[in-house]
Amino acid sequence: MDSTSPFTPKRSRIKRKTSGEINSVSRTLLFDDSHSRSPFNKNLEFSPLSQQAILPCENELIKPEQITPIKMEHSDFKKNNKILVSPSIKNRPNRFNIDEETKISIKSSSRKRNSSNNSTPSKKFKSIGSENCKPITYYFQPIQKITLPLTNKIDDYFKSATEQRSNEEKIKINIESTVKSEFLTNNVDFSKENHIKSPTTALSPHTQNRKKKNSKITDVKSQLSIEQVTKQLHFPSQVTPTKNGKINHIMNTPTKSPRIIDLLQNKVTITGGDTYSRFIKYIVLKAEIFFLCEDGIMTIIDSCTDDELKIFGRLIARKHGWIRADEPDGLKKYKELNLCHDFDSVLMSLATKQLINTDVYSCELDCLLNILKAHELKKLQKTFKINSASNKSQTKPEMIKSFMNLVNKQRTIRGNSSTNLKECIKKILGYCLKLSDSIRDDIMSCLIYESYPYFNGDEKDRFRDCFTKFSMVEKKELKFPTFNVKRVSINFNSKDSLEMYKNALNLRQEVQLSLEKKDHENAIKVLKVVFEKFKSAVHDKCIRDSFLELPTYLRKYSAVSVYAHVLFKNISILKKSTANKNLAKEVLEYLLKHKEFSMSKIPDLHIELAKVFESQFKQLNNAATVILDGLKDKTISELGHQMLSSRAMIYVNRKIRKLDDNLKEELLTFISNTKKQLPNTTINGKIISTTEKNSSGRKQVYSKKIKNGDVLYMSVEDLALSHYKSQGFSNGIHDEGQLIKSMFLLCFWDIIYDSYPSYILFISQYQDCPLDWRSRHFYNIREQRIKDRMAELKLMTVNQICDILKTGCDKYYETQSVINWKFMNDENLPICKIILECVGIEVFLAIGNQILKDGRVYMYGMPDLIVWDAINHRCMFVEVKGPNDKLSERQTSWLFKLMEFGANVEVCHVVGNGGKKKDNYENMD
Repeated sequence: MDSTSPFTPKRSRIKRKTSGEINSVSRTLLFDDSHSRSPFNKNLEFSPLSQQAILPCENELIKPEQITPIKMEHSDFKKNNKILVSPSIKNRPNRFNIDEETKISIKSSSRKRNSSNNSTPSKKFKSIGSENCKPITYYFQPIQKITLPLTNKIDDYFKSATEQRSNEEKIKINIESTVKSEFLTNNVDFSKENHIKSPTTALSPHTQNRKKKNSKITDVKSQLSIEQVTKQLHFPSQVTPTKNGKINHIMNTPTKSPRIIDLLQNKVTITGGDTYSRFIKYIVLKAEIFFLCEDGIMTIIDSCTDDELKIFGRLIARKHGWIRADEPDGLKKYKELNLCHDFDSVLMSLATKQLINTDVYSCELDCLLNILKAHELKKLQKTFKINSASNKSQTKPEMIKSFMNLVNKQRTIRGNSSTNLKECIKKILGYCLKLSDSIRDDIMSCLIYESYPYFNGDEKDRFRDCFTKFSMVEKKELKFPTFNVKRVSINFNSKDSLEMYKNALNLRQEVQLSLEKKDHENAIKVLKVVFEKFKSAVHDKCIRDSFLELPTYLRKYSAVSVYAHVLFKNISILKKSTANKNLAKEVLEYLLKHKEFSMSKIPDLHIELAKVFESQFKQLNNAATVILDGLKDKTISELGHQMLSSRAMIYVNRKIRKLDDNLKEELLTFISNTKKQLPNTTINGKIISTTEKNSSGRKQVYSKKIKNGDVLYMSVEDLALSHYKSQGFSNGIHDEGQLIKSMFLLCFWDIIYDSYPSYILFISQYQDCPLDWRSRHFYNIREQRIKDRMAELKLMTVNQICDILKTGCDKYYETQSVINWKFMNDENLPICKIILECVGIEVFLAIGNQILKDGRVYMYGMPDLIVWDAINHRCMFVEVKGPNDKLSERQTSWLFKLMEFGANVEVCHVVGNGGKKKDNYENMD
């Protein structure tokens, strides 16, 4: 389900500045570095500084002396000596295997860094004109290779500001909302009060009658009284939703539905209210929602006032459940915020429209008991004379169980049915409400449809993530690339298809929540349901055919693809099934039988199935046969073939329970034997380890004692950088290829974010990359333009390429995209120039071309370090491996590719020695 670029910061890392940090020149968006890699540039000279020294902002070059000193006293050196930590440890001390005392010292010495990067305000988005709207069927065309001309002038790589503004006026990209069709016009009165523009058409007699009917409904609403529940708060009387949760008097079924092209040509301007109310309108008032969700939701939301949507939006953002009136985090909070003029009447109106449910009697007894607090349950136990089975205090679940047992054993409680218990609970709770289940379900369907092209995370975070983006874009704190959005439904041609996709996402979330609670039994039960639904979908000819008609890069936005992904991802859980030991094997065999639903995971499926045969069933020959079948599959990529070959070699070299000779010989004929050996070197490092609880899994810390007696704490990559400095490479970066990839992709910005009719590439203005990013379709669709651009870049000098990079930084800096702006910025352009001179333009272009051709394989896995000698114009890519660490197949593939391109590569193995006392150091100078 990964639809985002690998360089875009994770959504969970987006945070706002405090009011004191925001000014007219500084960024209004910060990215939390708690999960980031090491800072950009590390000069390999480690020198101590005064206690006042601090690290610069993340985009500044780190000078030799900018190592943070932390005073630590040890028995073997003087008190005036210090322990200095490298930036990688300082920024993320919890990742490293050091004691808590040192961590606290590191954190206390760190100062909060304010970003100094200027952000360019994002352009104000506008709606797409009708000229860009086409029927859905227009976009479903077979993929073809197209040739698009490219100007050979350097000045044409990036359009001028005037041309850019002109294109923006033509494209008019804005918050996507296209709902005002003739159907809705005939059923809802879009008044100025709701800030929505309706088409200027004469009202038909049917419409006039409809308006009169709606006015009568309003009169009835105004006559409703509000019941006073508490002394401080007044809330409406209880309302129980209808069975289907809809308002029958608001919605009429039209005799003839409009074409989607007609809906797309009408525009809606969303204004008024606060951010929550505008966001709700944004996700609901869309033309496609009319077809894909419950028809009534659009009309209901459109009939709500801004005050109603202010409250409703905040309720949607909460965890679904009952909300009490008198709780600090309950309704009392919203009343104190003064969000609306008359809070009580707003709640009454929401209840009347059945957007909220205020009838606690509609809740199941166990859920109702769960709303109460522990002390309230104890009080209720005394009322019903329920004695604890033991003298120990009961937990809340145990108390709830005692009430349920009482109800199940006795038909009556104190002379009445279980409703008596509910009545007592109601008195304790006071006024409560929760969102109507059906309405919330419809809203979440709308949200899934709006966000599926760009959201990548847990379902519980979907609303908050999408709302945050919407809010930050409105405030110009976040901006996205300018591209031509096609407002069409891609995979969802019916309500059922969207509903099936939503259910698949919910099942995936349920599995994840069970695993977080370590409830493997329930996770396996849900996975069995997923397996059955997957088999059912595969056997459905309509679902299968519609899936196979889609390009592979669009297939992930379908229920059947989600099912396949969930099953593969949780194979290790399925192996733990005690009720059915064959479950993991059955799932893997079925996934391989229908491999068109898991194209990118075919090598992994073969390997996992082989492991099941080998470990669970002790059938080595069957395991080898599975690997052999994978090696014979010509559709498997080069990297996949290497993965299978490595597994095959393990079986061929077995000393115990050997393979059959015929099978071994056949495997050897398919194994890719690489005679080349990767250059490697070995260095030693003193490990500072701790034996504290939960210290396993952390990165090792290495120490180095310098001449003045101070001790340096560093990561394994820092140690390697120090080694290569002694070899003449005066500078280096630990970025896993981020900078050089960002440099290359910035040269192709206009190609990446351009339109290529008749392909569907951008369907939401919140995408940071095209839908086909990291797929082979990406290169095929743009092949000729990429080749032309590559040919022109080859003829350029380093200075000319740097000019392109500077122009790109000036225009697009901090735009959410495939560029990592943490590394690629104006301040680092001198470093970019040096790297280009040392690496060479041909190697630089070969690396980028490989990424564009097969981004799924080569977007990741580049060597950890790039070190260079600016004086002699030499450079080396280094993969660092600590003790007990091995090269992955992807890393090996990248290293051989770099050698093929003519780059210098090396694998640096770090051997740890010494040990477990942190006062045991080695002078490595």
